[in-house]
Amino acid sequence: MKIKKSVLQEALKVLGKVVSQTSPVEVQRSVRFLSVGKQAWLTATDGVESVMIEVAGDAGEMEDFAVEYKALRELIRSTRGGEVEVTGKRLDWPETEAVPDDAVTVELPPDFGNLLALAAPVVNLREARLALRGINLSRDGVTVTNGKELLNLPCPLKIPEDMTLPFPLALLTARPEGAGALHIWRCRNERLFRIVIGGFQWQGKALPGNFPDWKQVIPADKTLDYRIEIHEPERIITFLKTVPDCPPFHAVELNVVPGGVAVVPNNFSDMELRLEATVIGAQPRAVLALNKYILLRMLQQGYTKFRAHSDGRIPVIAEGGSGRYLAIPIHILPKHQHQPEKETSKMENIKRIESTETAAEETAEPVNPMEELNHSIEELRGKLKTLLDESALLARKVKEAVLQQKQREREFVQAKRAIERIRMAI
Repeated sequence: MKIKKSVLQEALKVLGKVVSQTSPVEVQRSVRFLSVGKQAWLTATDGVESVMIEVAGDAGEMEDFAVEYKALRELIRSTRGGEVEVTGKRLDWPETEAVPDDAVTVELPPDFGNLLALAAPVVNLREARLALRGINLSRDGVTVTNGKELLNLPCPLKIPEDMTLPFPLALLTARPEGAGALHIWRCRNERLFRIVIGGFQWQGKALPGNFPDWKQVIPADKTLDYRIEIHEPERIITFLKTVPDCPPFHAVELNVVPGGVAVVPNNFSDMELRLEATVIGAQPRAVLALNKYILLRMLQQGYTKFRAHSDGRIPVIAEGGSGRYLAIPIHILPKHQHQPEKETSKMENIKRIESTETAAEETAEPVNPMEELNHSIEELRGKLKTLLDESALLARKVKEAVLQQKQREREFVQAKRAIERIRMAI
């Protein structure tokens, strides 16, 4: 079978998201070629999900064979010219579950793939709850959450009950355009689905478990008593990219100032960006602080209007993009560690002033030993409180350093394992 090298290369980028190159099962590390005349269908599976792509080829007659994914990549690298000739062997390829007649069919809008691409960055693939590793579809649209942020994208889906798709890595890579269809049915107590958009087909199992009742998280409109509208989001995006990381919260404050807002990283107060913004509603009594990466995603997706509560303990709703973006604000504790020193310095200044004004009276009156003792005890208490606050701050910094070191060790082990897997695959 002859096929253009560029066409095969693009198809392998998509199928490679499903192929398991280290699997002991030959089918799961191979690509199936089924062609009739000028049309060809390339299929890959990992035993659970199956992806098929329709491409243009030249077989002359019907052909059905399979080639290992690694061999195809090598064939593309070693072949000169714009066309490759692919040959393989017949494999006992597992039959794809057929869509039954009683399956539910849901029409997908032309921008469905773009909506999944907007929702994907919010998904946490390391989440312990399996249902949160996917993307939920319901009559209210496309919804994702990782426990700290939630994104709901309105989409007209006439679906009888909500379902959660596994993370659509192959679909996000293919980026098929145009309207499509979603087929849903049950087989052996499992919910199966098939998405068909143009020449792209993806079939698999819906994620088990109940997706959170995310509507209860959305605060009522009357509870959000002020709004910030950003007019120059590009400036904030550029600024946030220069802010160093400060785990675990990466807090960035949006302080309301006369004429606009001041963007200040909580742990880097020397960095500040002031810009004009429209602030409507109550005067905030607490600092509005958000995770740096969440705020960055919001602004990059066009969410420039932030509705919040003045106490800062209710989820923030960002609007202006394709839907509603919710985020849990970070509660910023007041910094008290240096406050006792300031208070004592003020008291000392006051005492100096009083001593200069009433020097004659003090020389005339004898000093009371009990009052002097009480004064000394109060000073000692202030110093002890300052030392305790500083020791607590140092202990917190030590814990953060230990967590960072452990995270680096985990990343090193993961990278080492990945390198070993790549060496074994080669």
